[in-house]
Amino acid sequence: MSKKKSLYDRLNTSVADQSSQARDKFDNADLVVAMSRLKQERPEQTAIEAPQAAATAATQAQPAGEPSPDTSDAASDGYVVRSIPIANVKDHPRNARQVYDPARIDEMATSIARDGQRVPAVVMPDPAEPGSYLLIEGRYRKRALQSLGRGTLLASIVEPLPDLEAYRLSLLLNEERNDQTILDNALSWRAMLDDGTYRSQDHIAEHLNIKQGTVSKTLALLDLPAGVLSIIKTRPASFGIRIAQELRQLSKLVDEPALESVAEQVIEEKLSVRDLERLRDRKTQEPLTRERSRAYPLQWGTVRLGSIREFEDGRLKIDLSNAPESLRAEIISAVKKTLAEGPVSQSGLDVAAQAEEKKGGRSSTSS
Repeated sequence: MSKKKSLYDRLNTSVADQSSQARDKFDNADLVVAMSRLKQERPEQTAIEAPQAAATAATQAQPAGEPSPDTSDAASDGYVVRSIPIANVKDHPRNARQVYDPARIDEMATSIARDGQRVPAVVMPDPAEPGSYLLIEGRYRKRALQSLGRGTLLASIVEPLPDLEAYRLSLLLNEERNDQTILDNALSWRAMLDDGTYRSQDHIAEHLNIKQGTVSKTLALLDLPAGVLSIIKTRPASFGIRIAQELRQLSKLVDEPALESVAEQVIEEKLSVRDLERLRDRKTQEPLTRERSRAYPLQWGTVRLGSIREFEDGRLKIDLSNAPESLRAEIISAVKKTLAEGPVSQSGLDVAAQAEEKKGGRSSTSS
């Protein structure tokens, strides 16, 4: 019996390894496919120029004193593969992914600790800093390696690309792996429209070969209240373009807390697109009632961090969804410190309590 179990375990492990290796081959092939599509959009570039550019870029980016990488195999596909110091890798500002799940970083770190980094990231030499690289795709792998204390990143080095082509390559790779979300697209497109990388919504549609209506519906997601967007950021893959469109319609019919509840139910898979359509139809027949509140934007220089919303019943709702993690920690620490200052804050609470008691006493007497 033990021999059969041992044989079964080895067979099971072998099948799992073969499945993992096959998946890795498909993942590594994604870059070949994406580079091919990118080259097709540049008819002026010959089939020989891209491999030569990749090999030249890898050699030029090689720090002095280190051996040159072997570019003979991968260069035929338009890139070369080598291990590079993570300290020399910066995130490319045009990465198509904008939202990251901390739980997935932990999962990837566990996988890398067990099996190593099987799929290379994608980088290009940094034109402004020889010896450094810009990360086009692979931020999850980079962060997972950093969490493990690893110092190198296995990466496919492609030729230096203009901003729009770097974004296009990152987008193609994410789409090949079904990792791109509508929120990622909305945040990227809004940033590139704001800084002039894209001239208009029509420019986005033309560059990405999609309908202009898809662009406008995607960007409309950012018109949702900040609290709803914060919920969407926790599970962006749950919100496709049709669900996002229904949420936009519902935002005109219900107050923000109700819309937040709907978004949470979408994440919990309690509401489908059809459910949202029925809810919208029902709300359309009801009189519009909104919870009264005032919102105050929170600015940090030129950056809008979020808002504070004050409700009539005394509740305060603070949204810091756009604040850096370090700043959020400082704000939370400051709030805790203020609440911990017993004598000052307690006297204020006592005065408020006495005033409330007197108010209640007058009401009882008059009745």
